[in-house]
Amino acid sequence: MTTLCFYHPDNEAHDPGKGHSERAARITAIVKALRALPQPSIAWRESPLADHEALFLTHTPAYIDFVFKSVPQSGYCTIELDETVCCDDDAGELTVLCPRSGDAVLRSVGGALQAVDEVVTGKADNAFCLTRPPGHHAMQGKAMGFCVVNNVAIAARYAQKAHGLKRIAIVDFDVHHGNGTQAIFEKDTSVFFISLHQLPLWPESGYEDEVGAGNILNIPIPPNTPREAWLTQWREKAMARLEREDFDLLLVSAGFDAHKDDPKGSQNLETEDYATLMCDLKGMAERKCQGRLIALLEGGYNIEASATSAAAVMGVLSDQ
Repeated sequence: MTTLCFYHPDNEAHDPGKGHSERAARITAIVKALRALPQPSIAWRESPLADHEALFLTHTPAYIDFVFKSVPQSGYCTIELDETVCCDDDAGELTVLCPRSGDAVLRSVGGALQAVDEVVTGKADNAFCLTRPPGHHAMQGKAMGFCVVNNVAIAARYAQKAHGLKRIAIVDFDVHHGNGTQAIFEKDTSVFFISLHQLPLWPESGYEDEVGAGNILNIPIPPNTPREAWLTQWREKAMARLEREDFDLLLVSAGFDAHKDDPKGSQNLETEDYATLMCDLKGMAERKCQGRLIALLEGGYNIEASATSAAAVMGVLSDQ
């Protein structure tokens, strides 16, 4: 049993500014928690730099050109507005670039693509990619919600193009709707997407009637839902539907901000619940797609809760 963990220090060098929620301490704490686990079945990999062309799998060349031209020589630049705004201090709670952000984006994608290569070819059983900046809000041609490029969407397209996989399933349990992932795939039945998320909550999308071409399942969860009720929705809707689908690879947008201690949402999951979610997903992958499962980090803004939850996920992936 081999579980890969993809990470690079460049992912910590992405700096959105003082006081920004999506801060480097998120991933620093997760790396520390994962390295504290028993290591025999965990193999660490340094995320390589992806080629810019890999980003074209789901994003327009014009958008990618805009992103990398917007990376500042110094200070900060927000790319979430109609026009870029550069400043010396910080750019607020938006999607922000600093001088090291370009490499962080390419490392996130590079790690995800190498994870696909190794898991699909059977060199590893599964993988956890410490992708930062996160990705599931990024559209084909627009940054949103701290996300520059859509890591999980690029991984799905790469698995199809490079390895000939016919159908990919993506499950997103971040507290926020994976609106970018949905928008990219909503007309493409070769990708099946499930999102459990809080509503009402930014980005105010992901209602049950948003079904795409029949390949989208949204499960909105009201604020302050008890954890038992949340898990019931998970089992009776998400897992029941996934059981009826066929797919060759299971990708997971693993955000930890539905944790009871997270400041961004109003949900009540405990750390051990993330182990339950991953246990269910791992079992599903074993039944459906030869165990091929790759988790990619999304949100999670309470440092300790995210670190312990990520460790719980990794413990399940690596059979600890």
